[in-house]
Amino acid sequence: MRIALKIDVPSFRAATVGVPNLLKLFEEYQISASFFFSVEYNAQGKGLVEKAVSLLGKRQKPEMTLQEGMLAVADAGHEIALMGFDASTWSKQAAFADADWTSHQLALGMETFEQLLGHAPNRFAAPGWQVNAHLLAMEERLEFRYASDVRGKYPFLPSLHNVVSQCPQIPTTLPTLSELLLQDDIDSDKAHEYLYAESRHVLPFGHVYSANAELEGIQHLEFMEKMLVMWKGQEGSLRTLGEIRRELEPEQLPVHQIGWGAVPGRREHLAMQSVKAET
Repeated sequence: MRIALKIDVPSFRAATVGVPNLLKLFEEYQISASFFFSVEYNAQGKGLVEKAVSLLGKRQKPEMTLQEGMLAVADAGHEIALMGFDASTWSKQAAFADADWTSHQLALGMETFEQLLGHAPNRFAAPGWQVNAHLLAMEERLEFRYASDVRGKYPFLPSLHNVVSQCPQIPTTLPTLSELLLQDDIDSDKAHEYLYAESRHVLPFGHVYSANAELEGIQHLEFMEKMLVMWKGQEGSLRTLGEIRRELEPEQLPVHQIGWGAVPGRREHLAMQSVKAET
């Protein structure tokens, strides 16, 4: 069993409270993961730390700023990448956005990321699994190592609206915790058992699980620990998306159309790996 961990960091609280919690947990279990940061809230600076203390209370006191969190992730040896500039805005608008909007949002994210870490990102994950053809073209033009923008079953080259990108997609293969908790037929106390059962289905490159640092990193940290214990047992392995990328030969990857589909526990439609494209 091979599981790649994708950690989405879409908010200030996720970065300042959830990320430190996850770093401690991953250090305890000697696990590496891929962290994808939204960086818009960096503009709010350290001033929000004091405000957040009063709002969140001592138990959830922010331990660091966004920049400190990103540096801590990098220093711990985890993979670090971009999840756009403003995750919330991207999720609501990206699917129908034009090239100018997409380029502007991507540029804002890349510039802020570089200001924080001293180097530009070369990996990307679309917030909310919302994409457009302009993004796919830009990911190729910017020579990103890979992107993780969609749901699917295995790595592929994406095609959308007559745009075929040579930037490999490494899709999320498993349901998220938030989706499981919103399904009436899944007991919240048994969500970890359901997810583990799903992850036992064999896929060519293993599974990719997307965790949200605001959920699995704070109120559901115990759930995250249960999953790590279960996945590491039975001779399982946990890894980064970058490790999957190193196994790929892009020129040999199949081209798949990107479509839109519904998943249980989520109202909006998501970008999904669809049928193979004719080449």
